[in-house]
Amino acid sequence: MATNQLRVAYQAAEKLSLKGQDMLAKHILERIEEMEWDEKWDELLASPESVADMEKMAAKIQASRKGGTSVRYIPGKSLAELFSPRV
Repeated sequence: MATNQLRVAYQAAEKLSLKGQDMLAKHILERIEEMEWDEKWDELLASPESVADMEKMAAKIQASRKGGTSVRYIPGKSLAELFSPRV
């Protein structure tokens, strides 16, 4: 079952050349695949397990910042510069 808007789009697409229809179909199928992946990620990130994992990571990050073991990011510095031993 399609929405009215999708039916109108299909009717408009039928007026295109066969090459144009194939190009549009390819684009639509790629976009549908992207949307399906987005929905899967949304479901995964909203799962209780994922939320609990993110809360654990946030607690570790906060502990690292409070303990002084994190390294402050400085734009323009390389990783070697950021993590080299301080003299």
